[in-house]
Amino acid sequence: MDGCRKVIGLDGCFFKGATNGELLCAVGRDANNQMYPLAWAVVEKENNDSWDWFCSLLFRDVNVLDGEGWVIISDQRKGIITAVSNWAPRAEHRNCARHIYANWRMKFKNKEWQKPFWACAKAASVSFFNYCRAKLAQLTVLGSRAMLKTDPKHWCRAWFKLGSNCDSVDNNMCESFNKWIVEARFLPILFMLETIRRMVMVRIQENRDKCEKWDDPICPNINKKLSKAIDVSGICHAVSNGNNCFEVQHGSQRFTVDLNQMTCSCRYWQLSGIVCAHAVSAIHQHTNQLHGYVASCYSVEAFKKTYAYCLQPVEGPQGWPESDKPKPLAPGYVKMPGRPRKERKREGTEKPKATKVSRVGTLIRCRKCKCTGHNKTTCPGNAASSSNGPATIGQNAASGNATSGNAARSFTKSRSNAKASKMSTSKANVKTSQQSTSRKRADTTDENLGPVQKRANKSLGLPKHKMKASSNIAVKNVTANVQ
Repeated sequence: MDGCRKVIGLDGCFFKGATNGELLCAVGRDANNQMYPLAWAVVEKENNDSWDWFCSLLFRDVNVLDGEGWVIISDQRKGIITAVSNWAPRAEHRNCARHIYANWRMKFKNKEWQKPFWACAKAASVSFFNYCRAKLAQLTVLGSRAMLKTDPKHWCRAWFKLGSNCDSVDNNMCESFNKWIVEARFLPILFMLETIRRMVMVRIQENRDKCEKWDDPICPNINKKLSKAIDVSGICHAVSNGNNCFEVQHGSQRFTVDLNQMTCSCRYWQLSGIVCAHAVSAIHQHTNQLHGYVASCYSVEAFKKTYAYCLQPVEGPQGWPESDKPKPLAPGYVKMPGRPRKERKREGTEKPKATKVSRVGTLIRCRKCKCTGHNKTTCPGNAASSSNGPATIGQNAASGNATSGNAARSFTKSRSNAKASKMSTSKANVKTSQQSTSRKRADTTDENLGPVQKRANKSLGLPKHKMKASSNIAVKNVTANVQ
């Protein structure tokens, strides 16, 4: 771990294939603020025994001793907490604030409370933490009280110890490592371990080549943070006392900066080892070079020390030496209900995974003119053909030879269509004549009816063209009444 800070992240992840078990991992941080895999091991499940065995070997190899000056970041699993307290009792054990927020959000689900919560977690001083918590209390009083159920010294910057040059409140490095090896987790155990080893070996080689192209003495990711601090320093106003001590006005707040001690009252400079915006505004009164005020653990030299050691190549299984110990048994397969999940469960505040691939940058080709940049609906040839109008006699004569084959085929098709239309027309005519004949028989006027039939029509109240069907019945009924 030469060149790395004394920070270790611990986490575990499940296998994705048919094999049961979990993979425990320990991840460090290099000078460019990227993950540096330290150790990984296969266990049956995450429990007190597995984490105790893993931490005992890890802390012995890394030379953690009693944990003085070390930072351990993990979630709130009892197995990890117990193992760290046993093997590194003096280490600073931080809990991932993302898991703290996930538990807190189960009762306080309003999205408007998310940013105030994270403002409390990232507050670098106790006074600023109380200010952010008061802002949260204006939105939810119960939420501001519930967040203190977990001791803030484990997840808030305001209570982190100085000297580790690490201000992280989450365990994203381990999450990145689990995502990085997600394809290998589908393989059987031996092939999975070999795949991870090769991935780490290639990563070390790539970082060794990459750092040779860096001209700046500070790593690129750290320079990005410095650029943001420089932008914010534009709204800060520093006043010097003549002894490299400054009073910096930042909006409605005021901070003190001591360049001799390399401290700022906001505590961000001491926590991270990277100059804050208040310190930048004070340093710019003397020099524009900020590299001398950044911790040496972020230098390119420290990065090269970290990746100076390379993993050695290993032969295939056929070249491995045989062991006298009994062969390990494969873990039993347990069929779980439902289809195995291939993706992790996302939090309610996370964006869903994209289901459609963006078409930005794709090349569209027209099926009509075979040109690119449009389709057949917006083809320019459509407008050109409609503007030319109907063809003239001369054009038809000139193109007669070219379309003779098409004309012959269209003539045959027209004959069949004409025959079919003729048959349908004759059937329609026969049906129409039958309907007209029946209507003529049904139509009966008042001139053809007798006086008795007329009175029957009027009593029934039916239209004249419907009287024929009911005239005989009406006449009989009326005659019977008259008699």
